[in-house]
Amino acid sequence: MNNEKISAVIFDLDGTLYDNKRLPLRLILADPLNVLTLAAERKARKAIMGIDYQNEAGVFNALFTKMCEVRKSLTIDKARRWYHRRYMPAQIAVLSMYYTPRPCVAELLQQLHEQGIRVILYSDYDCATEKLMALNIDPSWFDAIVSAPELGGLKPSKQSAERLLQRFSLSPDSVLMVGDRDDTDGATARSVGMMFHNVKTQGWDSLLTMFG
Repeated sequence: MNNEKISAVIFDLDGTLYDNKRLPLRLILADPLNVLTLAAERKARKAIMGIDYQNEAGVFNALFTKMCEVRKSLTIDKARRWYHRRYMPAQIAVLSMYYTPRPCVAELLQQLHEQGIRVILYSDYDCATEKLMALNIDPSWFDAIVSAPELGGLKPSKQSAERLLQRFSLSPDSVLMVGDRDDTDGATARSVGMMFHNVKTQGWDSLLTMFG
């Protein structure tokens, strides 16, 4: 890959900027009384991934509606309250207690800036700024922090990827997407013609070498 043609690098967060091993188990242990609700969220998220809902409200309405279909005792209001008041705070707390960034994250982002490359965080979850802080990653190291819901669809929504590129006036053939999942991050990149680097299969260290 020729990094001379790269004008922007878009990073995924979970599993990419840190190794998220055992995260699902730790989220269960953080809120054991709501394990069935957590399972419903996982199934609902998988069911709506890649679908365009136009805006953030549409994404969350679809997510909470699908959760209620999976777990009949839920209502949309209960699902919404659990997600925003328990689930996202639990994610932030678990990251703060158990996880650290991959090696040399700060150095890599600084190198990118020094080379005139824009750095964007693109997460499937909201509260990305709070999660970065829990990991002791300075949010100011990114030129922009964007969530997939605010763009109208979870990865690998092609429409959301197009809106992301349009928002920052980026040409897809000069953008590198860095993620840990081929079915979401990789598929997102391919849907609009971006390059893709998978930290699970291609390595994190090779990314440091590429821009070192």
